[in-house]
Amino acid sequence: MDKTLPELSDHFLIQYLLGKIVNHVCQCELVEQNNIAHMEEIPFVTFTWITFNQPTTSDWLTDHPQYLCTMQIDVHAASEESASLLAQKLFTKLHQSAYQRIFTQAQIVLQKISNTSNRTILAGINYDNDFGFDCSFLVNGGNLFQENDLQFDFEDTDIESIKAASQVKVTDETVTND
Repeated sequence: MDKTLPELSDHFLIQYLLGKIVNHVCQCELVEQNNIAHMEEIPFVTFTWITFNQPTTSDWLTDHPQYLCTMQIDVHAASEESASLLAQKLFTKLHQSAYQRIFTQAQIVLQKISNTSNRTILAGINYDNDFGFDCSFLVNGGNLFQENDLQFDFEDTDIESIKAASQVKVTDETVTND
């Protein structure tokens, strides 16, 4: 491993992977909710951690503990329509296998994604519009990755047709197709 690149693990890894997906799907930046004061360009997507580390078992695994964590994800845009459409687009993409593979390569599994909803706090002329959802992740913790260890292939392959054999014979030893 090349030690010049930063190592990513656990929550920072989730943030990094989600940032790559947000960049690809929404063509905008993922920023921490507490750091939006200086955001001048919209749209942008924010995250904040709801639950950071909920163990899945009473056995504590020291090297690679397994736990659940939940993140709030919100899309901020100039109009309600733009915010809702981008949030729905991101929501839909996170359910697709091509985007879930981005997480599974790092031993992280998307568990549950809540419905997209309006999260605008102060509606009005000088305030942004905010739509989002909560997302839970199952993490096998303690695994270290570097940026060059991770692949970002967003291509989704569709199976266009399947041809089945017209008849299948089952015998005690083998299965043969006619």
